[in-house]
Amino acid sequence: MPSSAWEGTFLMTAYQSVEFNRNAFHTTLLGLEYTESGKQPADIFSRSCVESFQDSDWTRFGYRFTQVFEDAVLQETAVLEGVPCDDLARLRHRPTQAMRRLGDAVDNRTDLSFVERLNLASALTSVTRLDLADTVLNEATQLARSNRERFEAAWLAFILANRREGGASSAAAFATMRDAIGSGDVPTGRALDACTQAVVWYLKRKDVTEDDFTWSVKVGNALAGRAEMHDASTVSAWYRGLAMLPAARGMPDKTRSYMESAWAAAEKSVKRSPQAYELNLIKTYYESSLKEHTYVTKDFDAAVAAGQALIDLDPAWSISYGELAEVHLRFGHLRQAAELYDRAVASGPPYVGHHLLQAATCWEKADTPQAALTRYEHLAALVPKNAEVLTRGLDCARRLSHPSLGAFTRALERLDGVRTTP
Repeated sequence: MPSSAWEGTFLMTAYQSVEFNRNAFHTTLLGLEYTESGKQPADIFSRSCVESFQDSDWTRFGYRFTQVFEDAVLQETAVLEGVPCDDLARLRHRPTQAMRRLGDAVDNRTDLSFVERLNLASALTSVTRLDLADTVLNEATQLARSNRERFEAAWLAFILANRREGGASSAAAFATMRDAIGSGDVPTGRALDACTQAVVWYLKRKDVTEDDFTWSVKVGNALAGRAEMHDASTVSAWYRGLAMLPAARGMPDKTRSYMESAWAAAEKSVKRSPQAYELNLIKTYYESSLKEHTYVTKDFDAAVAAGQALIDLDPAWSISYGELAEVHLRFGHLRQAAELYDRAVASGPPYVGHHLLQAATCWEKADTPQAALTRYEHLAALVPKNAEVLTRGLDCARRLSHPSLGAFTRALERLDGVRTTP
């Protein structure tokens, strides 16, 4: 995922004049619908996202989403489509029947019950309308009366806080969930979901308190045994999250033990219901395994095997190529990494800008300046006021005595003039 401010800037302006792969992810984020073409199925995220919206019973808790993206991904979608981002974010742009249905629900949300409003906020979250989801959720939270209702509202507030505000209000949301769990009114699987989130986000960036983290490990382990017979998907997520603890401590055997438990639970879930949501458990297992072998066991062959399994399972997902590229980059295989980042770009959204930048950087480091220059020229056309892109492009052009040397030089001079103007 993008890791710097200027990569985020790229996502806001990328591909304005360039052909791109209008893949299922793009059309799903745009309109909650997609059309499969050729023999390759749509990516698992898009399939699950659309299935959840089509099949969910909005009068019951439990709206399913597999992954929540940050606002920059919606900005990328808007630019690629040539639509003002605010029109997407506020749901003024409704190009499909599904999006019109979602928009009508937003327009008439005062007629909805608490649980229906919560499901509406969840559906908005699934397609990265995060500000609008937060608005709907805040209104719904005022209607919460039972411990279960307060838990579900706090659960979604926790998810949104991760993506919108760097987790600033995550601790408060988790405290509400913990109180509700203590009442005994929250189902085992949902309580385990909350414990998983606490463990993951404490280990990532300490979004919850140490006391809540310790409590979640203890309670989550107890709940996992009770949930195993009925909530295999929840159990799989729990063990993937728990594996982060020994991984952070450099304990490969314990990490693998938890990962094997995650795999077993994922397989059980897929056997019961081989739908996209359940397949995503296998996908996330491979994603976690790739990181396990890259950073914990440092086993290159095992990491590559996990990455290839990820691509084989979900070949339309651009991020998978980027993650396998990261493995090669970590182990010093620059050319292979560059080629995989190029494949990620060719696969389309999400993160086209990030993948293009990484491809350019890897080609440059692999001492292939012409390939790097081509990509920097592309980036420079898209983000003409980005000094780092221009400087990198200038360096490549200078090495090659390429005609673009003058263009990069003038672009930097103009940028310096703007920056030094009183």
